[in-house]
Amino acid sequence: MFVLLAIGDLVWYVKTLGLPASPSISDVAVYALQVIPSVAVILLPAALLIRHRDVPSRARTLLFGTILYALVQGLLILTEPLQGFFESVTPASQELPFLVPLAALYSGLISVVTAFGLTYIAVGLSQARRYEDRGRSLMVLFVPVAAIFGTVVGVLTVSRLQLGDTPMSPTLAIYLGASVVLGVVRLVVWVYLATVITRGTQAGEDPRGGWRLGMLGAGLVIIALVLVNLNGLLDIQDQAFVTAYRYAIILGYALGHVSLFGAFVVGLPASDEFDGDKDEIDDEDEDEDEDEDDDQFDDGPAG
Repeated sequence: MFVLLAIGDLVWYVKTLGLPASPSISDVAVYALQVIPSVAVILLPAALLIRHRDVPSRARTLLFGTILYALVQGLLILTEPLQGFFESVTPASQELPFLVPLAALYSGLISVVTAFGLTYIAVGLSQARRYEDRGRSLMVLFVPVAAIFGTVVGVLTVSRLQLGDTPMSPTLAIYLGASVVLGVVRLVVWVYLATVITRGTQAGEDPRGGWRLGMLGAGLVIIALVLVNLNGLLDIQDQAFVTAYRYAIILGYALGHVSLFGAFVVGLPASDEFDGDKDEIDDEDEDEDEDEDDDQFDDGPAG
């Protein structure tokens, strides 16, 4: 089912994000890098189910998180078709012509679902771990530091907005405040996921390649998000630097999601819960061997 959804998502992107008549290599590269993350996200639950057939009964939290995160892509696809409906139900006012209230609420819903999906993935991976952390780590500070960084950058970015003749109304203040909060939440949940995966990697969880790929993927996405947040504070005039900056964001986001998908393909996470059936079979084989030994002893000649 998720493979079919990924194919449908790919077809939708091909039809929607059309290439220029005579595309250059850079146009094709940017186009591909924009398509890859969405397809990789939808395939996350597919990779998890293929590698661990019993995950619906043994790791529901992790599976639910990957499904929620895949659902985000479906919500994004529906944004454009629903735009006309949003504008008809809650049209933009003359004071705020750029703000369609229902569309803003829908965008906020997408951010909330994204946050819940990533959080469930992080919690599910934490529950699947088999080894305890090795010593104390400063990684517990990563989440609050990310929250502070996101808040400061978000507030500074909003303060630098050029609103022109647009008055600061309560509606606009709520919209700007919600944008800052959702931006902070997005960064924080990715840092939380990266922290969980990094701690598992340091503890020697298996498969080690899967945990390392997951750590790399989350780290690349965080770098991309940091660049996005800083973009509102930078006043860059060099067009070449602006282009390189944009490529860095797109590349980090794409490679990050591909690495995260690769982590689940490798077999992330290898948990005792997933190996439970195998352990039970091994125990049964050992019991049978012991019974055979007992039978041979009982049937032997008397001393």
